[in-house]
Amino acid sequence: MEPDSEFCYPNIIDFFGTTLCHICHFTKSDLFDYSAYNQYAESNIKQSDRMISDEVSQHLKNNDEIHHEDIISSYSREFQEFGDIYPAMHRKSMVIALYNFFEHQIKTLCTEINKLLPLDVSDKYLKEISIKRYRQFLRREASFNINQGSTLWELWEDMLKVEQIRHVLVHSEGEIENHRADRLSHIDGYCKIKKNIRLIRNRIIIDDGFVAALITDLITLFEQLDRQVSAFIRRYEIAHGSYEVPLPPGASRTPL
Repeated sequence: MEPDSEFCYPNIIDFFGTTLCHICHFTKSDLFDYSAYNQYAESNIKQSDRMISDEVSQHLKNNDEIHHEDIISSYSREFQEFGDIYPAMHRKSMVIALYNFFEHQIKTLCTEINKLLPLDVSDKYLKEISIKRYRQFLRREASFNINQGSTLWELWEDMLKVEQIRHVLVHSEGEIENHRADRLSHIDGYCKIKKNIRLIRNRIIIDDGFVAALITDLITLFEQLDRQVSAFIRRYEIAHGSYEVPLPPGASRTPL
């Protein structure tokens, strides 16, 4: 009788066919898609802005100076859209989407690992949505090497700040409320060490380049996590045995 290979403790698992084995790889692949989309959107906005500027320049060239002020004024909405409104909307949406994606993927990773633990600790770590609790789960229960000062720790710390930025973008249109001094302090400190994001009178301003850098950091984070997942799988197989693919009748595992 073949051993039970259901994905749960303490079974022998064929990890190659599991979400756990591939989640970090698939997440990185999706992040590359996010990167391509971000480049596409930023490029289109800039191209549209240049087209409007060229169109205005041509009108100014073809008309007397007395009409120039009216010509420029007639394009004021377009200048505002492509120079201020659309870039801000795109970057805000991207930061929100990227954080939500990160949070979901980490929760999925933790949920899969929890199935391979001797005791179900989901109520302790996973019941509430908290990437800080998810990190505690991975460190304490899955023995992930996420130590203070490591690259993975620092990237996770950054995502804790992005979590706060996401909350402000979603709930108060990017303006930090005056009574949230702790949040203001955390976000202000983050903005001072990161490029292309800043605060102006408690309002978060996201410039071109920040989203691309955030995606790069997330890719690095999941590369680091992938190594920890592989180490977890090795520890599990040492403790419970590794899965061997069944051979056809008469076949031998002995190399020729």
